[in-house]
Amino acid sequence: MALATLVRSIAFDRWITVLASLLLITGAVAARRGRTWGVALTFAQAAAFPVAFLIGIAPPWFCLVGAIGSLPFLLSSRALLRFDKTATRVLAALGMLGGALGAIGWSAFAATVFNAIPVTTPSVYPHHGLIALLTAIVGGALIVKQRPAAQPEASEIAPRARIAVEPEVRVAAVETEDVEAETDDEAERRAL
Repeated sequence: MALATLVRSIAFDRWITVLASLLLITGAVAARRGRTWGVALTFAQAAAFPVAFLIGIAPPWFCLVGAIGSLPFLLSSRALLRFDKTATRVLAALGMLGGALGAIGWSAFAATVFNAIPVTTPSVYPHHGLIALLTAIVGGALIVKQRPAAQPEASEIAPRARIAVEPEVRVAAVETEDVEAETDDEAERRAL
């Protein structure tokens, strides 16, 4: 979804959306590699898309981009909550707040940026066809390359797998009467 948004944004000179799409892609790649900062970045950037629609600076399909972009956070939220509930809640709140403030901030300063740097003004007609096409081809190739390969057979994994097994420890409570009886018996033996 981020790749489609990136290609569309390049074609129509929507440079802030190009940046947003690149941040979404960067976060998704990092999240796929198990990096928590990638999950946070993707979630914050995904939160900006629906807010941009709600304040009137983006099309309605940005809500879909935001929903799909928040999937890494939603899929990893159980594990994050198990590790630290408070930190996960703070991460979610900061992500939503950061995304919303980013969209609102862009809305407030976009006209100033467009006046100061006219080349950043969005166009109505598509441009940069070759760059958009190359971006689509390279991005599509990278997506296909990232597809997981066929899973190896269990017999191939077994010799390499190392599974740690914790020893089973049983602790039995000793009643105080038994302890007193044992100490009395030992005292008698020493006396003999």
